Amino acid sequence: MENKERKVINKRDTIIMVLIIIFALACAFIPKLADDGGYAVIKCGDVVAARLELNKDGDYTFPEFEGMVFTVADGAISVTKSNCGDHTCMRTGSISRSGEVIVCVPNKAAITIESKEQSDLDVVLK
Repeated sequence: MENKERKVINKRDTIIMVLIIIFALACAFIPKLADDGGYAVIKCGDVVAARLELNKDGDYTFPEFEGMVFTVADGAISVTKSNCGDHTCMRTGSISRSGEVIVCVPNKAAITIESKEQSDLDVVLK
């Protein structure tokens, strides 16, 4: 009786591993492709000054907010320049999820992220 070598990985195992890898990659990339990116609503008091799509990168200024620069990059928005005293709006960083807010009280500016899809989030805390 000859002792046949046993294969550690056979063809069926290889196919299953490839399918698992493809599934994992699909789970990682499909949500990013399907995401419309949402948009940022910039308000001066109760008046909407602008709606910026988060999938269009750039620096934006508005006459209502003299001295402020809003930067959209990589699907998020941040305040990169402000003439207010404490610069809390700049230290907030970038926001990208629906419901997140940046507020600059001295300039009466509020940036809110909104999305076409309904969010399950009630509050976002950092």
